[in-house]
Amino acid sequence: MTETVRRLKVNKLYEGQACRWCGEVLALGDDGAICEACHSLHHARCWDQQNGCNGDPLCVNRPLQQLKSVTPEVRRPSRPLSPGESYCATCGDIVSGVCFRCRQVVTDVEYTGEKKTAPEAKEALRIAIIGMFCFGVILGPIAIVKATSAKRTIAMDPRLGGEGIATAAQILGVVELVLFALYIFGTLSGSRY
Repeated sequence: MTETVRRLKVNKLYEGQACRWCGEVLALGDDGAICEACHSLHHARCWDQQNGCNGDPLCVNRPLQQLKSVTPEVRRPSRPLSPGESYCATCGDIVSGVCFRCRQVVTDVEYTGEKKTAPEAKEALRIAIIGMFCFGVILGPIAIVKATSAKRTIAMDPRLGGEGIATAAQILGVVELVLFALYIFGTLSGSRY
């Protein structure tokens, strides 16, 4: 194994040159260190303190740069937590199951507050009921799509309820489509005879 540094007493050849670490001039008789890779001159004490060369920026004997430890700053709201609430681990907001800022689901907290029926679920049921009496072929698929969207919204927000209403709207929408298909089938089969 070859040495990465050549240690010497500064002689007339190196006298008056500046150390690559501290910038001070090397005097005759000082302990010196010359990097074997880039041939830069240093005080021996500077080489030892800094663990390597400070000559060429690409020198293999250059010490590794140490990364500073940075702890993330977490904001904490000033108000106390209500039952069922927790702090989001990412942004520090008070959340009840889902953090809407960073889209994190906080699974260790169960929402215990009052639930509100999702307006989209109510609208889907209203459309499905109207479709049972008129325009079922048009309103049935609309009710199914709105009810499916309402279920997705309810699943993401623990403060919303009404999954049963959305399911009822989906079922009524399917029934409307089946009734329309039976009507068409009956009309076509009745016109043959």
